[in-house]
Amino acid sequence: MAAPKAWGAAAGLEEDCGGTRGGVGSGGNADSKDCILEPLSLPESPGGTTILKGSPSVPCIFCEEHFPVAEQDKLLKHMIIEHKIVIADVKLVADFQRYVLYWRKRFTEQPITDFCTVIRINSTAPPEEQDNYFLLCDVLPEDRILREELQKQKLKEILEQQQQERSDTSFHGSCMFCSEEFLGNRSVLLNHMAREHAFNIGLPDNIVYCSEFLCTLQRKLDNLQCLYCEKTFRDKNTLKDHMRKKQHRRINPKNKEYDRFYVINYLVRLSFHNLNLDCNTTNIIFLRAN
Repeated sequence: MAAPKAWGAAAGLEEDCGGTRGGVGSGGNADSKDCILEPLSLPESPGGTTILKGSPSVPCIFCEEHFPVAEQDKLLKHMIIEHKIVIADVKLVADFQRYVLYWRKRFTEQPITDFCTVIRINSTAPPEEQDNYFLLCDVLPEDRILREELQKQKLKEILEQQQQERSDTSFHGSCMFCSEEFLGNRSVLLNHMAREHAFNIGLPDNIVYCSEFLCTLQRKLDNLQCLYCEKTFRDKNTLKDHMRKKQHRRINPKNKEYDRFYVINYLVRLSFHNLNLDCNTTNIIFLRAN
């Protein structure tokens, strides 16, 4: 199926009044729209809580195409182009694998229009040039509850991981600036880098997946990349001089790659879901798929 000719933010889009939003429990009684008659059954996670090399792939909601976990954007693009379905606020979905597996099962049980808002694009064009797309978002009570449950489960896993790391005394790591080695708790190394090298990535108790975080930073330095401005330099000495003189011994706060290493980000997402925002009051932006 060819990609649509026009994409935009709300412009050129017209909701099909025949599309239903109630999902499970919707019917003639308006009070039943927010009811989930059965508890949600979340699929078991095929992999661990972190995305590592060799993790299982994620299937398309509708077909047998599979994509690596790390290539989530390619799967979303595939579903837009081939199946005309858009998942709103996908970055707020705590566990994308479980989310997709849940809806993959549900769409085999009921028609897609029972769950998704139907959006017509090119509504002013001739009928043969019009097309319908399906929006899956948390205005549907079932989707909202699913997202909240996934977020709570993810937060529980994160807090357990954080507690394990806080009490771990078998940590072994080297300073990224002087190569001194440290054994014991991770806080010894982090405090050393903050005190001796003015490199502060935050309080140890606020960090999760610390070893992976440090490996990510070390890999950037090995590639001669400044951690703050993210420019690349010709050799290690030039990089060190740059970071010292420019006071760039810190991470780039705008780099979203680091978000998963801070517990606060999981708490913020859960709070956002608890606001129960109505997606009718927010702008729904369709990203160009090609």
